[in-house]
Amino acid sequence: MSLLENLYNVAVNALRPLLPAFGAASPKVSAAVEGRRAAAGDIVRWAERERDPFRPLLWLHGSSAGELAGAIPVVDRVRAERPDLQLLVSYSSPSAESVLDELAADYAGYPPLETMAACREALEGSRPDAMVFAKLDAWPALTRAAAELEIPLGMINATVRPSSSRLRGPGRQLLVPSYGRLDAVGAVSEEEIERLELLGTRKEAIQVTGDASFERALERVDRARRASSATRHRLPDRTPGLVRLCAGSTWPEDERVLVEAAAVLVASRPTGADDDLELILVPHEPDASAMKRIRDLCLEHLGVEPRLWSAGPAPGGAPSRGSGMPPPLIVDAVGFLAELYLECDLAWVGGGIGGEGLHSVVEPAAAGLPVLFGPVYDRWEARQMVQRGIAVEAEPDLVPSILSGLSGDPGRRADMGAEARRYVESGRGATAASAHLVVDLLDEKPAT
Repeated sequence: MSLLENLYNVAVNALRPLLPAFGAASPKVSAAVEGRRAAAGDIVRWAERERDPFRPLLWLHGSSAGELAGAIPVVDRVRAERPDLQLLVSYSSPSAESVLDELAADYAGYPPLETMAACREALEGSRPDAMVFAKLDAWPALTRAAAELEIPLGMINATVRPSSSRLRGPGRQLLVPSYGRLDAVGAVSEEEIERLELLGTRKEAIQVTGDASFERALERVDRARRASSATRHRLPDRTPGLVRLCAGSTWPEDERVLVEAAAVLVASRPTGADDDLELILVPHEPDASAMKRIRDLCLEHLGVEPRLWSAGPAPGGAPSRGSGMPPPLIVDAVGFLAELYLECDLAWVGGGIGGEGLHSVVEPAAAGLPVLFGPVYDRWEARQMVQRGIAVEAEPDLVPSILSGLSGDPGRRADMGAEARRYVESGRGATAASAHLVVDLLDEKPAT
């Protein structure tokens, strides 16, 4: 154990009495703090009741919903090979709760506090046959305790953003031992290998497996495409020629840029033009404050009341041709973004201007849409899509001209969308490769 890890363990122990104060910052933070404080005991009690020592147990950890969602097809494939598998899932953010039903874990909750005592208690109590991290988030105390107990450690869909603080200064020094303990790492692409090694991952432990979230996106989109019209969530009818942009997982900065761009397009629209644009806004958190925020933007810049998904179709149906841009539609519900993409012509992915980072660009690409996002991003797949011309990095002041150009060029939209779909399809095989990695870890050595 490194000196920095020792200091880290001492610091976490010293801060334990202050954790409730951190939790006062927000309900989400409070839930995470309280969850971690109780986690070791909760895991041990679950294991005493339900852990079957004759069945393999996989401990899967993911930071939040995105990381765990990408692991779902891998877990499904592992279960197909190991029907007797027990699954323990831990996560750092309450957003992960949105995908727990699909993982169908035997136990799900926060990981233990990052102290050696808490991590050893949870691991000794549950006795996992392997521990796997989804994408990143390998915690120092958790990996050290697992290594001391000879529990095989792995990582799937592994990626390290070039700008990540993990690669510099104290963050890197703290994490190098953690990544060095990993027995098998499935990297999403060749370009990740150098950064994984910089973080301490042993070269012989790394293999390029791809990103299983590509196949998850394909499955979600294709399932939505197959759904009957009676069960599918549908957008209101539209007039022929109307171009729809679905803005998924938007943050306030995305909404401001898009509504202001729409106002520019309305003001500059030539008489008789037939390339009207309709905004479909899907806020990352569709609560009352988001509804008010977007309504205020629409009234200020467009002079119209936005429509709400929950209100149903407007009386009189779709606007007649030539009546101008329809009022933006706010989707005040969650869980069917893939279906919305299938009814649109363009996609904007939120988080690239402000928020907590760019959201998934793979799902709209799987739906065959040209993908747009703001200039602040550091996702490997977004970089590749921009380089291949199937996505557009949009500076805020250029968004009106970009939307105008794509709205008026159906041929370019079709070509970009087809290439985007092919790009996602090129990721097939990642699920099988990642599942093989996990099964090998489960077989490697029984936990002591």
